[in-house]
Amino acid sequence: MATISPPPLRAWCDLLPELLGQVLVRLPFPDDRARFRAVCRGWHTAAALHVRQLPWLVLRDGSFCTVGDGAFFHRTAMPGLPDGVTVVGSAADGWLLLDRTDCMYRRRSEGFSFVWYKGRPRRDVRHAHSYLLLNPFSGATLPLPELDAVVGTVSEVFEIYRVAMRSSTPDDLIAVVTSSMDCNVVLCRPGKGTYVMRYFRVFDVAFVGEWLYGITSDEELLAFHLSEDDDGKPVVTKEKRVPYRGDTTTIRMLVKSWDGELLMVRRQVFSPIRSEPYTMSVKVVKADVNMGEWISVAQDGLAKDEAIFLSRGFCKSTIVFGDIQAGFIYFDDANDVFDTRLWTCRPFRLPWSRSLFTWLTWIFPPKLVV
Repeated sequence: MATISPPPLRAWCDLLPELLGQVLVRLPFPDDRARFRAVCRGWHTAAALHVRQLPWLVLRDGSFCTVGDGAFFHRTAMPGLPDGVTVVGSAADGWLLLDRTDCMYRRRSEGFSFVWYKGRPRRDVRHAHSYLLLNPFSGATLPLPELDAVVGTVSEVFEIYRVAMRSSTPDDLIAVVTSSMDCNVVLCRPGKGTYVMRYFRVFDVAFVGEWLYGITSDEELLAFHLSEDDDGKPVVTKEKRVPYRGDTTTIRMLVKSWDGELLMVRRQVFSPIRSEPYTMSVKVVKADVNMGEWISVAQDGLAKDEAIFLSRGFCKSTIVFGDIQAGFIYFDDANDVFDTRLWTCRPFRLPWSRSLFTWLTWIFPPKLVV
């Protein structure tokens, strides 16, 4: 009887571009994709065909998801993430703010690792916290002992609302917004010292030039002129209040536009009992500090080729690249994006139910080079 020879094995370099695209989805980090491109000419060509990139969404435990057409949930934590830390914020150029504490409520995992801490945070139970900045793309870390000294030992209800960096250099000025009225806004200059602002009820901030702007739940805009003393320690030399009286909305976030204007995005979100939340309305207003008022931004108010990403942990305006759409406002807590060109919402789904998570933040990996 004649023997049947098995079909010849296909060479790795002859894999279909569609299959290589599925491999690339699981290789989000630039270093891994560089190794992928170096395999052979066919793989290099395939990599060029799949250069689609949106910022990632990061969970508290450091796991993350790439979004867009190649959406994929990465259940492992980012490289370099120390054990026992929680992601509490992100900032420009891929930096993450990490919290190390023995508070099990703060350290509980979310998402597909499902390690739940039973019970609610308690005001009468206190824990010590220490903080550091980590860039998972470069591997750089920077402890923040100055911030540790300010926060100290706090109750379980303590939260960090926002972290903002004035520049991409971590030893420049960092602003940390907390839920504590004793240290509502902490200006930290690593290696130099801190400046603490109390009792302002600020929940979001943004750097614009030599000013730090903060917004309260009453939509009152506060402006702080920044300077430093002879030792390089940050100081505030002037304060302004810009009250705004307008309609009550659910979510308000500050972001500096690509043109350097200070914008506030006011969004009304409806959350049905048995389905996912969705955006009912969006309004973008611009701060006129000299006149002391908010100015409504006209339709198509974003700059050409500009998009905005909003999340509780980080907000950023960016020039479009990859899969980012011009004029779009991307959210972290609803299955839609807002198109400022047509002034309407468009579907934008993640590969999971958003109701599984209480906190997400955008992070921008370096642009891929092919």
